[in-house]
Amino acid sequence: MSQNLTKLIEVSRHYGKDKTFVIAGGGNTSFKDENHIWIKASGVSLETIDMDGFVCLSRSNLKVVSTKTYSQESSKREAEVKADLAFAIVSEGNNRPSVETSLHEIIDFKYVVHTHPTLVNAVMCSNNGERVCSELFGDQSLFIPYTDPGYILFKKVEHEIKLFTTKFGKAPQIIFLENHGVFVAADNISEIHSLYASIIEKISSKTKFILPADDTKPFSSLIIDKIQELHPGFETFTASGVESPLIHHFAKDYNSFLKANTAFTPDDIVYCKAHYLYLPACSGENEQIESAVISFADFFSKYSYIPKVLVVEGKGVIAVEDSIKAVLNVLEVYMNILKISFLSENFGGPKFMTNAQIEFIDNWEVENYRRKMAKS
Repeated sequence: MSQNLTKLIEVSRHYGKDKTFVIAGGGNTSFKDENHIWIKASGVSLETIDMDGFVCLSRSNLKVVSTKTYSQESSKREAEVKADLAFAIVSEGNNRPSVETSLHEIIDFKYVVHTHPTLVNAVMCSNNGERVCSELFGDQSLFIPYTDPGYILFKKVEHEIKLFTTKFGKAPQIIFLENHGVFVAADNISEIHSLYASIIEKISSKTKFILPADDTKPFSSLIIDKIQELHPGFETFTASGVESPLIHHFAKDYNSFLKANTAFTPDDIVYCKAHYLYLPACSGENEQIESAVISFADFFSKYSYIPKVLVVEGKGVIAVEDSIKAVLNVLEVYMNILKISFLSENFGGPKFMTNAQIEFIDNWEVENYRRKMAKS
């Protein structure tokens, strides 16, 4: 294995194990030489990745995605793009390359590290994200308004990189994606670290509202104990509840919950779905159960799925999933949603994904594949 690929593994694990940069299975990394690109496989964890977790593709074959005309129908188009990505694979195994492979290919630097840092997404998922990026980073970065991931995002970024390069005489090394995350690129790892440190430092300098403590502890509830009895969809599910000062900030009343009641990013949808359920406090546990049964039925009628996140007024957050591992992923991702929402108040308040954007992710085969991988 070459020194460059060893460095790719090292930088992947460095950011993958840092929960302020990578939550659950999010993010991806790549290295490219003149002929090939090595990119993280879809569904593989950056925290523990080794060489088997990367897919190697031919760059010459990959370039067809940039020039080819695809179907106007979204599901057919994404299937066609997936087939062309598969054709470009030269490594062995059944791993699928990241859906963002073509995007990594057009970023004109050897190393690319794409993450979803909590502090960065406090800006990316805020009402003033574009203005804040312009003020803090100027011609050091490129800001991309929210665009459906996959081929459409790739073409949008490709176009904007060309405009940026023409305007400033250099390719962007920092690319911010609204309601998504950031791409950082360089020809060496030390510069990757330096750029990330600069990003965090500049955003931190504008952060006045500091997070309440997020150290969680379990809380007990009859809802947790009886979860399998409260809706037919919960028959094989398990649940776990936690509380913390940060959680209490959003669970204290319904209006506070509205600032964390839906998804900020595609990853939120992958792990937590797009909508979350608020359960008002009741005078007794039996009344709480009766109210929850009605709320679950109403939620299912509205969204056609059972909630994975329950926010119990004055108590805490309950995650519901089909395994303990999946429950922990839900809690990790939803806690990050709370952090992003709180910190976004520094930048104009939270900006959630729209219903149309959520619907695209919910129906996208790529994200359904990631859901499956996350549970395996």
